[in-house]
Amino acid sequence: MKNSARHTILVLYVLAMMVAFLLPVPRAPMSVPCGVDKAVHFGLFLGFALLYYADRRPSVGRVLFVSLAFAGGIELAQWTLPYRSDDWRDLVAGAIGAGAGAALAHLARPRSSRAADPAP
Repeated sequence: MKNSARHTILVLYVLAMMVAFLLPVPRAPMSVPCGVDKAVHFGLFLGFALLYYADRRPSVGRVLFVSLAFAGGIELAQWTLPYRSDDWRDLVAGAIGAGAGAALAHLARPRSSRAADPAP
């Protein structure tokens, strides 16, 4: 896949995440089975970490750092919005997803560059 296509996919994914996490939700949201919200946070940040790695090919440490910063930024933004609520458990789920994505990115790297992966 061309670099421009990977970058476009990453940008569209980030925009979709911003819409999902920051737009108003109905006052009486649909009842969601326990844990589904956390699984969504896990999956979305795992996906972000993998797409960020595929687009930029940064060090795995940078993938983890950027993904964690994005997860924290989303929760911080939700905290400031009167129509959204922040939840530290969402941050933890996003962080675990980001970590899983960074680990998968590490496994996707050529074996010779795994040991030489610099810090962020």
